[in-house]
Amino acid sequence: MIKWKFIKLRDTGTIITGNTPPTANREYYGNDYAFIKPTDIVEGVRHVENTEERFSIKGYERYRKSLLPVNTPCVVTIGSLGKKLCLTKEPSFTNQAINAIIMNKGNDGRFIYYMMKIMLPTVKHLSSGTASGRENVSKSSFGNIKINVPPLPVQQKIANILSVYDDLIENNNHRIELLEHAAQQIFKEWFVRFRFPGYENAHFTKGMPDVWEVKRLQEFGLIETGKTPPTVESDNYSGNIMFIKTPDMHGQAFVIDTDEKLTQKGHFTQPKKMLPANSICVSCIGTGGVVAINAEPAHTNQQINSIIPYDSNYLEWLYFTCKALKSTIEMFGATGATMTNLSKGKFEGLKVIFPGETLVYRFSKITAPMINKIKVLQLQNQNLTKQRDLLLQRLMSGKLEVLQ
Repeated sequence: MIKWKFIKLRDTGTIITGNTPPTANREYYGNDYAFIKPTDIVEGVRHVENTEERFSIKGYERYRKSLLPVNTPCVVTIGSLGKKLCLTKEPSFTNQAINAIIMNKGNDGRFIYYMMKIMLPTVKHLSSGTASGRENVSKSSFGNIKINVPPLPVQQKIANILSVYDDLIENNNHRIELLEHAAQQIFKEWFVRFRFPGYENAHFTKGMPDVWEVKRLQEFGLIETGKTPPTVESDNYSGNIMFIKTPDMHGQAFVIDTDEKLTQKGHFTQPKKMLPANSICVSCIGTGGVVAINAEPAHTNQQINSIIPYDSNYLEWLYFTCKALKSTIEMFGATGATMTNLSKGKFEGLKVIFPGETLVYRFSKITAPMINKIKVLQLQNQNLTKQRDLLLQRLMSGKLEVLQ
């Protein structure tokens, strides 16, 4: 039987806390090295594919001692703890909210990444807090976390097994990205650049086709603002009805699962708020202009206004139209405070250019198969994630033994 042993996290390698170069000095920023911040990390996703900012060569020269090699596990230790970690896909830097472990020769970074997925609740438990109220785990506390590890060959085999699932998930994510990009480019070509089928023979006035109209969002569907059932009544929650909040919508066309779910009791506190599948959810309070489609009947909280289309053939056009309204939502939702707050009435009244039913139907015929394929791939990823996490628990607990 293979012996596993308990060691401290710091014994697996060198712990590096990142840095943020002075933002006023743009010479440290460029296109050469990934600069990972917590906002770049997507929960449950192994790699950060794109970062909001990157370091320049000057940034590298200043912070070269903090450069992380490929396959370095990175864990968020300031802010929202117990949720986010990633594995570097390329040589990278991080900011100060992340602690990373550069592996020594006796350990596999991929294995430690998967182990830390199990240990995230421990990271959250270690929070000492700060004067600002933000959760915080010190570098020393992070390094003292105890983990149970097998010999390196077994670490590598376990990492190889689990990586197969993440490889498939990332491949699906790449296909999703390509499909959405393709559909969005058609939308822009037709409805933004006005190069729609037959545009050569169309008559334009002030840059817009004569037969197109300006309409308001409420003309295309019923607008519903969500609501949160009383949280003091715990039996409103932990059911099987999706309860969508803005974080559930980030980075995906469809919401296929949510962090919280309502029970039937929770649903019946506000039965008229239930959205049918294929409604378009738009965040209007907080982070404005995040758009997603609910894959199944769902409720949302009060930060989200949703459009229930009168005509299902308008779904794809409305989805991309709402995504294009992000800056408008932020502008009309500006209240003088730091966050967006766009009321239902203002959302209903947002103006959009309507190209006519014929073009909308034609757009749907072309893009609906792309959007439907995105949903299929997201559901596949959900299943792969469940299988991976089940296997992860068994492998890391020793219930499923891997031979050297």
